[in-house]
Amino acid sequence: MGGRMGTRVRDGLAFDLGANFLIRSYSTICDLATRLGIPLRTMSPVQHTVMRDGAIFPMNFTAPRDLRNLGGLSWKARMRLMIMALKAHFRPNPLDFFDLSRVPHRYNHEDAYTYALRKVGRDFADYVVDGFNSCMMFSRAREMSAATFASLFGMMAGPKRDFTVQHAQGEMQAIPSAIAQQVDVHTSTPVTSLTSQEDGWRLQSALGEMHFDRVVLATTAGPARKILHENGPQLELLRSTQYAATINVSFRVPKGALGDVHCYYVPFLENPVVAEFTNEALKGIEQDGYSLVNVGLHEAAARKLLTRSDEQIFACVRQQLLSLHQGLQRVAAQVHPHDLQRWHEAIPKYTGEHVERVRTFLEGAQGRNGLYLCGDYLNAPWTEGASRSGRRVAKQLLAGPVDC
Repeated sequence: MGGRMGTRVRDGLAFDLGANFLIRSYSTICDLATRLGIPLRTMSPVQHTVMRDGAIFPMNFTAPRDLRNLGGLSWKARMRLMIMALKAHFRPNPLDFFDLSRVPHRYNHEDAYTYALRKVGRDFADYVVDGFNSCMMFSRAREMSAATFASLFGMMAGPKRDFTVQHAQGEMQAIPSAIAQQVDVHTSTPVTSLTSQEDGWRLQSALGEMHFDRVVLATTAGPARKILHENGPQLELLRSTQYAATINVSFRVPKGALGDVHCYYVPFLENPVVAEFTNEALKGIEQDGYSLVNVGLHEAAARKLLTRSDEQIFACVRQQLLSLHQGLQRVAAQVHPHDLQRWHEAIPKYTGEHVERVRTFLEGAQGRNGLYLCGDYLNAPWTEGASRSGRRVAKQLLAGPVDC
């Protein structure tokens, strides 16, 4: 349960394997945590910064005034950015970042980098948009549709936006673990095939053969296409879905080594290996005077390192991390490997082609023959989008079978 919302604890320190913080705009997940009785601890106000030419600049999105200092942009770029923010703020029909299928078609004719370059300028495209995409998506902004960027920026600039940073008590694993206690879960039970029959679906697993009227595949696309032995629009979409890869690498460091900055964005132009790193001490993660710094890698570097040994990955990433942060350099002898997680399918690539392909699928093929797909690759980014995707499928199931 949870997929990329997982946590491992070693030596008393909790390492979130994938996503490692929430924002208050995650209304579905925050509401779910509340109903499950899981406290959410507010970390804000915390600093987010972007690295540029060896220096750090603000990368906060918690208030409109933050745009004036974003990424060390020139006054001209800041003016163009403020104009874009005002237009987004007063847009009559706000775009929905967590449901990209509702974003107008015209935004899928251009990638996010080109859109940002045209609207604001090169510095904004290289350091803010590409830096943000590398941090949160691990891929480059040229692999993200303008629809994704415009809707995300609109949410940040909108009147209801709230990017207050939070974390769950018990870390990310707490939420799926609480859900797992309320449903029937089988662990260590590989599913080998899913085949359609006249009266439903036959599922073959380590438990044997099971039969269902309807099935929801709530995994990333890779595992889903491996078990689905049925040609059709569902398998076509699964085969066409592309993911950015990354490796989440965690180091044990003296508490306070990173100061009061929560997240460091590292654009590809600044460092081709490290895409971002977060200060876990601000979440209260501490043991014997040590905390963790969690590092995410740019996709190009991750793909080269995925088959390397843990020791080789730790050594490469540690070297790059120390070169980026002077505070860590001063305590280099106390920066030790803690844990790592390889992600071959970290985050879907929301290209314009993918967004349009998913839109067509959802309009005409979702639920066909009683098979439903669910997950962030269905135009539903991040953990919040994935949860909303699940709710949409649940509503369709409760409404009854679809006759397609």
